[in-house]
Amino acid sequence: MVTLVEKGQDWSGDTSEERAFAQLRYGVDGMWTLYYWSEELGRWRKYPQSVRENSPVPLLADIDRGAADGYFFTLQT
Repeated sequence: MVTLVEKGQDWSGDTSEERAFAQLRYGVDGMWTLYYWSEELGRWRKYPQSVRENSPVPLLADIDRGAADGYFFTLQT
């Protein structure tokens, strides 16, 4: 399992924060699956547009695409 984290400053700017936003999980069948952290449910959920892959590389592209949908990042304007 690989967990991806976002690092940044807290609201006050004094302290650095880390927030997990995605996991790449390697199964016993040798396939990788992508999960995202669901704030409203407080647990990891399988990313709905992703399929299991034999390499984690295509799942990283899913993260890029899913960022625009709000699955992996909260866009701040």
